[in-house]
Amino acid sequence: MDKKVAISDVAQAAGVSTATISRYLNGKFGSMSVATRERIGRVIAEMNYKPNDVARSLRSTQSKTIAVIMADIFNPYSMDILKGIEGVCTPFGYTLFLCDAKDDAQNEIAIIENMMSKRVDGFIINSTGKNDRFIRTVAQEIPTVLVGRKLGFEDMNCVSVDNRQGMQLAMAHLRQRHCDAVTLFTPPPDTISPRIERVDAFNAIGESEAFKGVPCRTVIVENETVDTLGEHIAQAVNGAATPGIISINGKLSLSMVKAMHRAGLAFPRDLLFIGFDDTEWASVIATPLTVIAQPTYDIGAGAASKLIAVLTKEKSIADSGQTRLPVTLIERQSTIRK
Repeated sequence: MDKKVAISDVAQAAGVSTATISRYLNGKFGSMSVATRERIGRVIAEMNYKPNDVARSLRSTQSKTIAVIMADIFNPYSMDILKGIEGVCTPFGYTLFLCDAKDDAQNEIAIIENMMSKRVDGFIINSTGKNDRFIRTVAQEIPTVLVGRKLGFEDMNCVSVDNRQGMQLAMAHLRQRHCDAVTLFTPPPDTISPRIERVDAFNAIGESEAFKGVPCRTVIVENETVDTLGEHIAQAVNGAATPGIISINGKLSLSMVKAMHRAGLAFPRDLLFIGFDDTEWASVIATPLTVIAQPTYDIGAGAASKLIAVLTKEKSIADSGQTRLPVTLIERQSTIRK
């Protein structure tokens, strides 16, 4: 039995994106050149590609479905955002496709293509950070709002938080506690916008007059075992009377708590510890963790509200813009020395 030709096969053969193929099938040629149209038509004929009726029908009616794609859907941060999205979309009668990209760029593309074939009305995407151009092209065809992570294009609509403000709160708090050395632990920032913004803010604040004479450095951790992570933390606190440690996200914070326990380190006895994200465990461990709390429900609800406004014709996607929500510092025992 012959393998069914997929839209991605046609796109690859024609040397264009799947979004371009979708526009061709829907008769939306726009700025598409005559040469490109002819090449796509020739490839479709040669490959005997037969789009189904749903995929090639014009988007004159809504399917009342929205695709929500998260880089890591099982992260507690993602779960709270999903609650906000659902809280807004459900009353409007929209069904959500919840998709996990598993932090894999190619998987993210495959999911988006699959959702396009299901003719979703819109996308809400927490991107892996590797498919900026592809997602922007899709957004030109289907209303799309980014959540938590922006891409490399300022015209992409997004709801996130003020990451610089979050780092300012963390650093000021540690300075007020008389920390004489501060270390930021982070996975490789790569193209993940919150990590980039937090690292940049940390570096800028560390070089400011307020931290004159206070060593501030960043430790990049990747695929560390509990033991090696503990070694990195031990090195960071060595030689300082009141060392401060900042974890860039909740997932890493939990790994660091485990590593400190294994290494025989305790906060606030040996170090003052702050983490981004107020996950459920942060307030119930033996020594509750001081955190930079993100309004995760509001992030999700805000992104959904932007998309619903477009889908219900209250405003155009071009009017939505980027929204940054403020964060808050919640002080707990991890930064209080008696």
